[in-house]
Parts: sequence; C-alpha cells; structure tokens
Amino acid sequence: MLVLLLFIMVLPFAEKAFATNTVIQVNEEATVFDNRSGSLVQVGTLSAGQTFEVTKDYGANWWQIRWGGYYGYVEKRYTTVVSAKNYKNTVPAVAKIKDYIVPTSVAPIYDNTGNKLVQFATLSEGVRFPIYNRMGNWYGIAVNGRLGYVHSNFVVEEKGQDTTNTNTNTNTNTTKPPVEKPTTTPHPPSKQNGYIEAVENVILYDFRREKAMAIATLMKGQQLEIVDSMDPTYVQVRWGKSYIYAEKSKVKIINTPSYKNVGKDNAMKNEYFIPISANSEIYDKATKALQPFAKLDTNRRYPILRKEGDWYVTVLGGREGYIHRSKIAIDRGVPVMMYHHLLKEHELGRFKNVSTTMTDVQFAKEMTYLKSKNYETISADELLRFMRNEITLPAYSIALTFDDGLLSTREYAYPVLKNNGFKATQFLITYRNENSNDGQIFNYNDLQALSRQDMTNMQDVFTYGSHTYNLHDLVGNKGKMLLIPYHEVVQDLQRSIAIIPKAKAFAYPFGQYNANIINAVKEVGFTMAFTTKVGYNNPYDDVYQIKRLSSNQQTTFEQFQKMVLPYAH
Repeated sequence: MLVLLLFIMVLPFAEKAFATNTVIQVNEEATVFDNRSGSLVQVGTLSAGQTFEVTKDYGANWWQIRWGGYYGYVEKRYTTVVSAKNYKNTVPAVAKIKDYIVPTSVAPIYDNTGNKLVQFATLSEGVRFPIYNRMGNWYGIAVNGRLGYVHSNFVVEEKGQDTTNTNTNTNTNTTKPPVEKPTTTPHPPSKQNGYIEAVENVILYDFRREKAMAIATLMKGQQLEIVDSMDPTYVQVRWGKSYIYAEKSKVKIINTPSYKNVGKDNAMKNEYFIPISANSEIYDKATKALQPFAKLDTNRRYPILRKEGDWYVTVLGGREGYIHRSKIAIDRGVPVMMYHHLLKEHELGRFKNVSTTMTDVQFAKEMTYLKSKNYETISADELLRFMRNEITLPAYSIALTFDDGLLSTREYAYPVLKNNGFKATQFLITYRNENSNDGQIFNYNDLQALSRQDMTNMQDVFTYGSHTYNLHDLVGNKGKMLLIPYHEVVQDLQRSIAIIPKAKAFAYPFGQYNANIINAVKEVGFTMAFTTKVGYNNPYDDVYQIKRLSSNQQTTFEQFQKMVLPYAH
C-alpha cells in the first residue's frame, strides 16, 4: 500500500515523455490501474504474452497506456520492452464517444485476427468503456489503439452524450461499419448456453500453464454445464474458480441435462484432495445406483465442496461428484525444499553435523527418488501463480531452493539436477558473488561464493533470487537486516537487484523478518519471499511468507520420502 500511495503522490512530477512506438510485452498477467480518484482503482488486466504500446514512461515503476477515454497505469515489473508488437488489429483511438459498455462481471477482451480467439486483456466489473463498433453479439472497443471484442453476455450497453476524447487523434470516422474480413478468418462466434454431452470419452483440459494439463475425463454420454463456447475448437466449463475445456468435436450441445445433482463451483473452499487410487471415478448420487460420470487424474488436486460421511464432494462443470474417502488423500500443499552447502563425506570436516550442510550422496539419492516418482520441479514463478490461484499444479510438484549462492552447488548440485532434468532457485548474497573470481578452484575447507560466470554457466538449471546484497550477518542472535534503518534495507535490496535484475524472489536471511522487512521487500519489487518456517504452501497463502522444508545430514531417507509427499502419509 505504501508503494501505491507513493506512486499517487509523485505521479504529476514523475511524468516524462517516452519515445513513440515503445512496445512492452506482459510477462505475467498485469493489473491496469486508474488514478484519477486520488487512489489506484483496478480497471482491467493485460494478459501474459501480449504486447502493447505505451504512451509515457513514469520513472522506475510505471507505464502509462490509453484506457478508454483516459489513461491506465501498469507496473513495469510485469513487463519487458520489446522491439515490435505481436498483433495486427491496430485502430485509431476514438475521437467521439457516444455509447458505452459496462461489464457486469470481469469481461474478457479478444483478438479475432487469427484462426481462433485470443484473449489479450480484461475489463473490470463496473468500468465504463467506450464502444468503437458493433459486430453481431460483440462490441468492438479500442484498447490502447488495439481493436478488441467483448461479448454482450458480459456487459450492458449504456447510452451517453457525445464526449470529446482528449486522449485521441482527430479521426472521427467511427460509425463506419468494419470492413468485412475474409472468410478464412472467422468472426467471433456467438455464445451458446446450455450443456455438453460427451459423444465419446473426452478429456477436460486446463490451459493456464504453458503445457496443457489433463484434469479429468468426461465419460461417454455424460453431461456438464457450458460456461462459454466462443472458441471454435473448445467448449468452456467451470472448474472450481477457474475453467477447463473440452474439444467441440467430441461433444454435442444440448439444452436440458438428465442429471439433477447441480453444484455451485464458486462455493468451493480452499481445501483439496488428491486421488490415490487408479479407481478415481466421481459418482452421481442423485439416483439409487451410483453412476460414475467422470474419471479424475491421480496427479491433480481437486477442490472440496463438502464431506458427507465417507464421501467427499467436488464439482465439475456445475455437477456434483462424489468420491469415497478410501480413494483420496487430503492435499497439504506444495513442498519447497531448502538446501545450502553440499560436500563429499570425507570433505565434511568442520561441517560435520552442521544443519546447513549435507553430503553429495544424500542429495543425489533424494533427487533420484523425486525423478523415480515423476515429481515436477516447478519454478518460483509457477509457485507464485499457484499461490495466487492463477494456475493449478500437478500433485507431485516440488520447488527446490538453495540459500547463500555457494560454489559447492556448482560442484555437487548442478550436475545432478541437470542429469535429472530438474530446475531450482538460488538465493544469492550478491556482494559475495560480485566479488568472486571467475574460474575459481573449489576448496572444500572454505565457504566460497559463485562468480558471475558460474551463474551464467548454470542458468539452464538455476534461476536466481536475492538473499540481500550484504546483510547476511548476525549481531548476536539477530539478523543485521532487522537492526538497521528501513531506508538502508531498501538501498541494500536495490543494489542486489542491480546485479540480478530479473530476480523476483527473495529469501529472508536466517529466516528472520518483520512487517518492515516485508514492506521493504515489496517496495523494491520482489513479488514473493521465502522463510524458514516449516510447512507446505497452498492457494491464497501469503506469498511473502512462503514456507519451506529442509533436509540435512540427520534426515533419513524415509523421512525425506514422507516430507515431500503432497499429502500426509
């Protein structure tokens, strides 16, 4: 909140013109804010992977873009400057505003210039936005000079008086119908309400990660409620607080379902189960005889609606499904492993039985186990998106982290991780890395830091976060970070980011922090922070207090196996 207030206070003075045609690419979904009220109000979002031209640069933290008849502001940390835009449908800004749309819920905005609709932004509920043109059931709107379409089911139309848009050029020819597009590029199709019935067993996919995830299989002849069918290839159904998709070619649209057990997807709690049996069907219990209608994946988490005796109830596509408690385990969240220093047994010396050191043999054995059980090592960014409930992750997901940026990770962790196809995050004390010589020879009697060259050479396995620039020290039992003025903490973290500018993750030295430290971490632009608190991580948990687990010389292999399970054994 402090950062946002500072933004509002300095906005009139921080403004400077930016080179025309500067284009940004959104790295992850970014919020668009309106500051005209004196506080920041969310008016929409920009989708990951999409490009937009900016109108002005507002210093270190903000871009200004056109947003309807005024301006919106986007945080730079979610973007990258790129050489060119990736869209075709450029339009002149609207010079005369007559009518508006007002979303009745979050309204997706689509680009229709390709073979399928692509969402590139959203409008927030209740935000008035001028209409550029109409096309059947769709409203065309000019989003920062880009033509987008919003379906009428998401909005209401509002008539208004002519208003000159000072955020435009002088083009007033806005009532002319759009040029008819070639038939090879379809117009946005109209939404079809109703239900789908599977004409064969059909897989339901989640597309929110880079790779499509199969969530469940709808059995032949079974039905689910449609949320939307605008895409020419897929039909959208609700799943918890998100959506999954069935191929249109494998379903038929019907008006009335034969099932009665309607469920409310949005009523889901923040509790999940994981199927642990190959017999993972969910049943319709509205009739006397149990009728399976979908099969769940044993490497997925499913939201729990409620528990009835020995049965757990979930909802898929607006339909309640029951699964027996003997077939599931209660999800406890994503484990994040914390490692530091690795040595061979004969090299331990003064590090024998030190909790932050383990042997290379033990580490290799743990990684081999994860590989044998098909664990997926997720990035810090994917963990962040999971905790924001923006994506789901396989049940057997794990994040691997290394604190202190030690050279022993080059010797003993990197080869093992690379051989297993694993990814991990290193938290660096960047002053030490900055002052380490390239090509240094490993000395197991010392604690050496990775050099910049080491970091570059290992970026196919490691991403890098911050462990401060030079605040990883204890004064008595207290971390130095807790004992210095706030502005000095911020300055140190800014120096750290200067060395690893892509860093979005931070780890608290010695696991010590307080509210001021969290604010400093947020202020300099970190989107998440890791603690040494023991536990697992779930959607809606605090992303600035991420819990971790550790393995050391005293950890048995059996203890490690139980530790990394996504559910209590």
